[in-house]
Amino acid sequence: MTTAADLDALTALDQAATPGPWYVRAMDDENATCATAVATKPNTSGDNDDLSGSTYHGVVAATSIQHHDYVVTADGRSRENAALIAAVRTALPELLRLARIGAAADRA
Repeated sequence: MTTAADLDALTALDQAATPGPWYVRAMDDENATCATAVATKPNTSGDNDDLSGSTYHGVVAATSIQHHDYVVTADGRSRENAALIAAVRTALPELLRLARIGAAADRA
């Protein structure tokens, strides 16, 4: 069971992190060949982003940077991992709110 201290710790992490929502970005240009990242801005250019003309694209984490193998997942699930990270970050404030409601109901 999640304790009040666990919820407090998660709330502190939530408040310290870059605010959501977060999105998956599949970047493919000369600067980010085949990279998969999580960002605060959605991909608006189709399956692969071309970031060569962008100075700010909201990236907060990378799950794959294949050109020169900077970030490579052990199991090849970089897009799946990015999707989970983005979804959990975006849902966390509501999940914490609901957990506190449930905890209060359990104490009542």
